[in-house]
Amino acid sequence: MALFGRKKIVKPKSPLGLALYDYDHIIAADLKKILDGINSNKKLDARKVSSISKNVDDKFTGILENLSKENLKVDYRSDKIRYLMIDMIGQMKAFLSTAKTEGYDPSKEDKDQGTVAIDKAKEIREIVRTKMKDIESDYI
Repeated sequence: MALFGRKKIVKPKSPLGLALYDYDHIIAADLKKILDGINSNKKLDARKVSSISKNVDDKFTGILENLSKENLKVDYRSDKIRYLMIDMIGQMKAFLSTAKTEGYDPSKEDKDQGTVAIDKAKEIREIVRTKMKDIESDYI
């Protein structure tokens, strides 16, 4: 029996927290290889990006459906967070679609295509984090 076991991570109860939890899980698990390749300025394999992006796109679409106005009724402050999250997911989907069609090659002139989209999504994620603290969410 281990004295110091792993801390159990519990899924959040609020719908916005759950959507943010799912987003973070997709970024950490599914897109890790792609993002590591971009950070190290390596050329991405088009087949690999294509297979990962199809799976990730389906997951992002599921999150967007859960965040739609028909499926989620929230107050004004939470509504702002919803729109930020939709924009953040849209940035990542746009990056994946361009990486899927063109591939990411750091030797090209527009080598910042991937880093700009990812940096913008990270900035939005930090804004969402502060706003989630303001509404006292169960996941930040």
